[in-house]
Amino acid sequence: MDKIAALRRKLIKSTKEKVKEHYSGKDVHLIKSINLMDDLDSVFNLLAEQLIEWYGVHFPELNSVAKDNEQYLKLAYELGGRKEFTEKKVAEWVKGKDDLKRIVEAAKKSNGAAVEDSDLGEIKLLALNALNLKEERTYLGKYIEKGMNKALPNFTALAGPFIGARLLAKAGSSKKLAFMPASTIQVLGAEKALFLHLKKGSKGPKYGFLYSHPLVKQVKPWNRGKVARSLAAKLSIAVKGDYFGKKNISDGLKKDLEKRLKDIEKNNGPKKSGKPDKRPDRKFKPGQDMKFKPRPNNKFRNKPKKR
Repeated sequence: MDKIAALRRKLIKSTKEKVKEHYSGKDVHLIKSINLMDDLDSVFNLLAEQLIEWYGVHFPELNSVAKDNEQYLKLAYELGGRKEFTEKKVAEWVKGKDDLKRIVEAAKKSNGAAVEDSDLGEIKLLALNALNLKEERTYLGKYIEKGMNKALPNFTALAGPFIGARLLAKAGSSKKLAFMPASTIQVLGAEKALFLHLKKGSKGPKYGFLYSHPLVKQVKPWNRGKVARSLAAKLSIAVKGDYFGKKNISDGLKKDLEKRLKDIEKNNGPKKSGKPDKRPDRKFKPGQDMKFKPRPNNKFRNKPKKR
């Protein structure tokens, strides 16, 4: 019994050390941060959509003249009612003269309904909460960029901080990412399409998160798969260099990748669509004898069913 108790204590101690080691790494914080950023984007878009619908009762024309959701929210929070949309006040939040003129004229000719001060106060509070989320998202992006450059400098130099963080989050840790083959890194983020390909035989995915990479988006559509494959190969080398060593190899990988990109664009053109015509050249002529093969007799066609 003493031996079993001692073995149990050793196993518990070893497990505790592994848990501490797992959660003490920088990967955990970066993974949580990038997941939180996606959630902040979703919540901000939801709040902005609800506020535009609510504030549109009072000033519906603002949605078509505002530059983006952030500008819309700032105007709704800082100015409030349509009567406050004077040229002087709007100029504090809108820089372009054309945009300024359109917003002021829309406020003067608006067909929206009047709202009470209590309703307008709730609308402004909702706009403030959405703007605070947008600001938190900005600070979180700076934190992710700084953390990725410190933890995986070579990998971040090639992938970018946000695409690199999403690849890291999908892999689970930098160790798992370093041991992944390039083909797996290429399709990270496209798991649903990959499972459909394996299950139903549909067309396999060529890229996941790498589709958002500038090198992949700037090339012609028929070359994107090849560029994504080359990029994934260099990313696999870069993350291994970060995990097993501390040398800066990103410059050499970038040069090789640019050279490969030029070769792909030079030697690969668009694929011809359609299948080759395999029909015979002979055509049926009137009066020509056609030979039909007799249909074989089916022995079991009229066989009585067993009861």
